[in-house]
Amino acid sequence: MNPRVAVADIPLESPDGTFTIGRDTFPEFAEFARRGIHVQSDRVRAAHPDPLYVETALAALDEACGQLGIPEASIVFVDTVVPPPAYGLRYGFKGSYTTDYPTIIWIFANWTNLTELRDTVRHEAAHLAFARTHTAEESAGHSGPSEDFALAFEQAGAAQEAAPPYTA
Repeated sequence: MNPRVAVADIPLESPDGTFTIGRDTFPEFAEFARRGIHVQSDRVRAAHPDPLYVETALAALDEACGQLGIPEASIVFVDTVVPPPAYGLRYGFKGSYTTDYPTIIWIFANWTNLTELRDTVRHEAAHLAFARTHTAEESAGHSGPSEDFALAFEQAGAAQEAAPPYTA
């Protein structure tokens, strides 16, 4: 199968180009903020990462879709309005998937560096694949069977990448 992958436009509109990510359903954000840890801004806007970043993300999505049997998927790149600090403790999402947009994964470009990008894309693509065969309730959130499936797929990809090539 040759999946169709692309960069998608943000499917939301707002007067100032920003929107909220609904982070309040994750109580750990408030707890980390109380501890003095920089937590990810709830407001995001479209990101325009450099071509190498986009190419890397699309290659990872193409690979993951082929392995997972996903015929079509797109990536939306966003940046948090308040960027993460260059140093120090921080807490937030690198990527996201929501059943509201069943063929789109979201990458938080100013929270995900190039070395983390492949694993992040694979993780979110696994959420997308899981949602194709499960209910919205089973597929929602960052815990439960969808998260377990995504973590296993991400880790399998990391192990495969780290393994030395077979030689006869």
